[in-house]
Amino acid sequence: MAQERRKGLPIPAKLVEFILLGPDRALQLQDSPILGDVWLAYGAEPALIQDLLITPYRDVSAGQVAKQIVQPVRQLRKEAGCQTPANVAYLQGIVAAQLYFDELLRVIVPMTRWWSGVQKTLDENVAFDPPQLRKLIEKILDSVLSGSVAGAAPGAQQHFTPLQRYVALAGILLWASEQKSPMRGKANVPSLEGTCKRIRADLKRVVDRLKDLFETIKRDSAKAAPGMKVFQVSLNRRAAPALERSVLAVKGDAARNLFHVSCKEIAWAVLDSGIQQNHPAFANQRVEASLDFTRVRDIISTETIKGARQQELLQGVRLDAAEVRQHLRQLQEATNEGAPLNWDLVEELITLDGTFASEQLTSHHGTHVAGIIGAAEVNGHAGGMCPDIKLYDFRVLGNTLEETEFAIIAALQYIRYLNDRYSYTKIHGANLSLSVPHNVRNYACGSTPICKECERLVESGVVVVAAAGNRGYQSFETTEGVFESYAAFSITDPGNADGVITVGATHANWPHTYGVSFFSSRGPTGDGRAKPDLVAPGERIEAPVPQGEWAQQSGTSMAAPHVSGAAAMLLARYAELVGQPRRIKQILCETATNLGRERSFQGHGMLDVLRALQSV
Repeated sequence: MAQERRKGLPIPAKLVEFILLGPDRALQLQDSPILGDVWLAYGAEPALIQDLLITPYRDVSAGQVAKQIVQPVRQLRKEAGCQTPANVAYLQGIVAAQLYFDELLRVIVPMTRWWSGVQKTLDENVAFDPPQLRKLIEKILDSVLSGSVAGAAPGAQQHFTPLQRYVALAGILLWASEQKSPMRGKANVPSLEGTCKRIRADLKRVVDRLKDLFETIKRDSAKAAPGMKVFQVSLNRRAAPALERSVLAVKGDAARNLFHVSCKEIAWAVLDSGIQQNHPAFANQRVEASLDFTRVRDIISTETIKGARQQELLQGVRLDAAEVRQHLRQLQEATNEGAPLNWDLVEELITLDGTFASEQLTSHHGTHVAGIIGAAEVNGHAGGMCPDIKLYDFRVLGNTLEETEFAIIAALQYIRYLNDRYSYTKIHGANLSLSVPHNVRNYACGSTPICKECERLVESGVVVVAAAGNRGYQSFETTEGVFESYAAFSITDPGNADGVITVGATHANWPHTYGVSFFSSRGPTGDGRAKPDLVAPGERIEAPVPQGEWAQQSGTSMAAPHVSGAAAMLLARYAELVGQPRRIKQILCETATNLGRERSFQGHGMLDVLRALQSV
């Protein structure tokens, strides 16, 4: 067995990261108690020991945890004929242990609170039977390969639950630990495509290893002492606990209760990928409308829209085919004459039926962002900042950057038009949890089309909140290899716009200790202005996702809607602030909590809703 331990097929880091984190690997955060660096280390050397730091729960001593690790690991190594000791040791609040991957899964993971929920799911869910496991891993491999293609369209990759990703990755690494390793050296490291092909060819063995693992853990758990003693597992570092109920962190609940704030007369536009209107978190039809701005480019084109594309424009709208053709003809004629855009006609062509809007979602991102602003509390899941706010679903994420930028500008202009049409503020604010890299060669910083359009919207009296971006930690390819570092001047558009409230991310539970999230973009702007404006919780934030589910996501995309909710509460409490977005920005910035970090990192500090309401 000791000889077997020296084998093992290294898994490309890209494959591990993709399965673990999804297509957007920049955030490097995930859900299981095994942190990402552990997965990557075992991926690089699946058959070798890794030196781990195991963090117990606060109410459990490190000594107790160490004691429960030693005996089962010793027994496993005795059965395998392995004489290498695990070197388990502990200090106050931390346990160190040198473990093989299968020992981590069999001994440590069942001791976590996370596993108790996983075990119940595995017991009840037939989707984890061998045939379904095979299909799951095949789908994940297909998703990995499609996502590795440069320029792949958003939504090309499927969305998998954290448990599905955990199970697939565990099976692949267990399988890899038994394979013969190629000669070491850069030229002999297996390619992503080659590794996926090899896994697919031996998929039965991958599934068999998973089945054996589940049965073994179930058998061992029945004999072991009660679990839930381990909080997290990392490589040579101690991890902090995450807080799911982020509204508490910014005192949003206290502000609502103390000031009796109701946002039912406030409306907020969410410029994103779309909201699942019929999600229980948005009951009582609080999503006022869903408008697909990715269609606008074709709708107002000078070219005649025919055939398949015209059929696509028919989908989901409340007009019949003849009305659609008539509207398109009228718009084309007006466009050819250089007439002002007739938003009344466009509105009818982009407004989606509620059922269609809920079913045709290319991403969970918009639903999650909207939930942070305004989800109601459902089945024990914490609600958003303003559980009774009215939401507008503006779908702007197209298949290319050019389409997306155009759609965003169209949506921003439509908000100004809508407010002018009603002669009062119909939509009070807009949330843009999206990031467009600044085009340095062609535009001055803050003067790109999106930034200028945001400034116009602010001048019209609408609060605009934008994510700072997730480029605060970047990798650079140099002649000497890959170089990784924190990145200043990394604020993205539309966060570079001066009047926009630009939001970075912070740790939701211990912001004073951990400061600004490592991925959060840092200022100043490229032309030397102070950004971001403030920070808000952005790590592992729980909110609704499609199919009626809830999930955790991380990024400045999650931080921005906390500030949108705070701004909405100010407008709801103090009606005289409606139409004064710069005053709203000033209040939120001046009442933020200083985290003691650089201004270019933290802005004015962490959002404090209660202090903001008290200051007026």
